[in-house]
Formats: sequence, structure tokens, C-alpha cells
Amino acid sequence: MAIGHATGTMTELYKQAQSRIPATISLPSHWLKSYEDFVTRNASSVTQIESALRSLTYIVPGRFRESELASETLHTSTLLISLYHTSLLRRHFPSPSPPPPQTRYTAFYTARSRLYSNSAILLQTIQYTELLCEMFFKRRGGDKARWRLVVVLEIIKAICRTIMFWVTGRRMVTEGAGAIRPNIPEPSPTSAEDELGKDEEGALADGNEETDQVQEERSIEWPMPRTKMTLPVLPSTTSESITEYLSSRVVSADDIKAAHQLVRKIGSFQGQVAEMMWIFRPVAYALAMQRLQGKNRRDWRPWLLGLGMEVAARELGKKEVRERTVGGWRGMTGVEKEELKRRGWGLAWWGMRGAFYENITK
Repeated sequence: MAIGHATGTMTELYKQAQSRIPATISLPSHWLKSYEDFVTRNASSVTQIESALRSLTYIVPGRFRESELASETLHTSTLLISLYHTSLLRRHFPSPSPPPPQTRYTAFYTARSRLYSNSAILLQTIQYTELLCEMFFKRRGGDKARWRLVVVLEIIKAICRTIMFWVTGRRMVTEGAGAIRPNIPEPSPTSAEDELGKDEEGALADGNEETDQVQEERSIEWPMPRTKMTLPVLPSTTSESITEYLSSRVVSADDIKAAHQLVRKIGSFQGQVAEMMWIFRPVAYALAMQRLQGKNRRDWRPWLLGLGMEVAARELGKKEVRERTVGGWRGMTGVEKEELKRRGWGLAWWGMRGAFYENITK
């Protein structure tokens, strides 16, 4: 009898636990949904909090023990959270109107190819976290573990860039548009009286004020004699404001091009070799540095290898543009020019790497 009673009790407990499992599993998704709703409702406040957290990275170093690792952890966490918030806000708010060409190009292939989207997200995530991981591995395993990690990360980044290169139809790999946030409407100021309702005198005063404002705007507008249509109000008569006003209404060639035409296809074998050389140059440099393993930091061979590959890729790319693009440099789109300019500025970082830093800069 006691055994039967115990068996019934165990069965009842099992049924209760089984009925609670789906509710327990659904809790994380429910919390995530609540957090997404909070971010979308308080987008401006969330952006200000992110800016405040970024400013803390300038205050933390030197305050306590191991502050460099703590500061980099805070900075990396803020970047990852900001990346998630940006992807969340872009689903709920419209893009800037008109969106920049780089944003249009990236959004086109992100929506078209899931492989491109995942590769771009993985590439950006590695770029945000690689310095923190490098600091952690160096502290735990020394230069040997550090360069082993760097080689692995650079190979993954090169694979992501190669996938993006082939998915887009052998177009130049562009970076830097994944974190552009949409226009976030500013919350309208409301007071307690607005929530409870205004009295009749306040409503009349507001009505008279709005009427005076409308009449003032209409008095500035100029009605055309034949069509009776009114021209819009121009800005102040300063030369800078008029120039900005007219420039904002000018349609450039990039604005009317299709998104996939903002970056041209690299048709020649020479151009494709140049792009692949640019993609895999960090891998070659990391492998050369791993071979040294910190034995001789003043050795010029890895530095010359990495810089030589980047300069060769740049020169081959320039030659391909001169031979294949109508008009040469002038015939390139704004997205291509900005990417080449970014790569050109990237050459300056070689002054802070390897043997050049150890022998000259330092």
C-alpha cells in the first residue's frame, strides 16, 4: 500500500515537472523579447548609455591592478552590445534618407545572401574582440600562444573576406558599413499636464500660437502667379546655408545606380590576384611572426614580407583600374574611392608594427 502511494506521488511530481519544462525553456526568449522592446522604446537613452560606457575606457587605465585588461574588456563588451543594438534598431527604424551608398551596397548583399551576412558579422565580431583575446592569451601562454591565436584569427578573417569576395561576384571587399545606425526619432517632450489633459485656456493659447506660426510661414512663402502654387521657404541668406541646401538636393551618379553597381566587378586575373593578395597579407605576416616567436623582434623579414605584399597588391590594383576602368580613377564610384583611401591610410600602421616599431618608432 505504501509502495503504491509512493509510486503515485512520484508520478504526480513527474507530471508537474514535465508541465513546467516548456515554461522554463521559454523564459530566456521571453526575457530577450522584453529587452528588445526596451531598447526600441528607449533608443536615444541606450545610445547615450553606450557613449558613457565608452568614455569609461579613458578613465579605467591606471586606476587599479590589471586595468589594461579590464579597460579592454569593457571596451570590447560595449562594442559588441552596440553592434547588437544597431542590428536591432535597423529592423525597427528606417535607414537614413537617402542612405549612404556604402550602406545601400552592404544592405543589398546582406539581404540577398545569408552567407555574406554571416561572414560580415563574424568578421566584424573578430575585429572587435581580437585585441582582448590576444592580451588574454599572451598573459596565459606568452608569445607562443599569442601568435598561435593571431594566426588562427587571421585565417578566419581571410576566409570571411574571400567568401564576401566571391559571393559579390568578385568585387572589392569593402568594410565599415555594418555599424551604421538608422535615424532614431527624438522623443517628444511631454509633461504631466499633457498626460492628464490640458485645460481650455491652454488649448486656446496653443491654438493661437500655432495659427500665428502658420500665418508667419505662409507670409514668407511666395505664390506663383499662374499655378497659384507656393515655393518652399529657403534657408537664411548666408552663402554656406544656401550651398548646403542646394547640395542636399543634388542627385549624384551613385544615388541613381543600382546597389550592386556601386562596386565594379574585377574581371582581370591581375585584379583578382591583387585582391586575394590584399586579403591574405595578414596571414603571411602572422605566420612569419609566429615562426620567430618573439626570439628576435628586430628582425626585418616579417615586416618586409607584410609591407611588400600590401604595396604589391595596391600597385596591381591601381594598374587594373587604369587598364579596365573607363576614366581610370575618375571613373570609379564613391564607395570604391573610399575603400582605396581607407586602405591607403592603413599603410601608415606599418610604422607601428614589428621591426619598424622596435628599431625606429619605439
